[in-house]
Amino acid sequence: MASTVQNPKDVVCELPSQVICLGEALPPVIKTVRLEMARKVRSSGLEFEAIADLSSHMGVITSALTHFSPRIVGLMKDVIRNEAAGLAEANRAAGRLEQVLSEFVEGYQAAKAAHAVDTDSREARFLLLGVYRHHVRVICDWLDDLVHAINNPIAALDKQAIPVTSNVMLTIALNMTSPPEMAKLDALAKRLRQKSEPSIEAAPTQPPRDAPINNSPGILGTIGALAFGVGLTNAVFGRHNR
Repeated sequence: MASTVQNPKDVVCELPSQVICLGEALPPVIKTVRLEMARKVRSSGLEFEAIADLSSHMGVITSALTHFSPRIVGLMKDVIRNEAAGLAEANRAAGRLEQVLSEFVEGYQAAKAAHAVDTDSREARFLLLGVYRHHVRVICDWLDDLVHAINNPIAALDKQAIPVTSNVMLTIALNMTSPPEMAKLDALAKRLRQKSEPSIEAAPTQPPRDAPINNSPGILGTIGALAFGVGLTNAVFGRHNR
């Protein structure tokens, strides 16, 4: 079963009914998440400790991004490509997306509620909040694009310079880019780590020949690579136009 969408060019677009349902289920999720990100939070009374809290929050971000990938797979399988899906299935899929976005929101609010007592902690907290905002903004903007494409497929096709034919596949790509704050945050974390390590004036001894070489990339190196390496660049959103 399919539904039709009229557009200013008088071209009738036939969309699968489950896609129409998804277009109804996603906007409340987007609105709720954006309102929660903008909401003022009370001080938690906790001190923001730069090294420990950066490590903890990067774990939260990595976990959320890791959980997000299967949610997109589920969205495609359970709704977009499932002709038997209706509003109930679309709402469940949207709810699962909201659960993942809530991980970002809760981490962001916890960092925002903590009190930074020195310059380094204030800088670390400021940059970390930017990382949270970046990921939520990218995901919500992508969901907005999905909704707009459902509501006005001709405009979406025009935007991508795709000619209108009897059968069109439109791709709404999600590119999880690295937040601009990440490089500064990584450099700050490495500097803080060096400051926290006691200096040793004695000449270093030669390690055994078979000793493992420690090339640690720093507190955020490995976890940052994992967090921002979660690629979701080909989420295909199918549509038929007539």
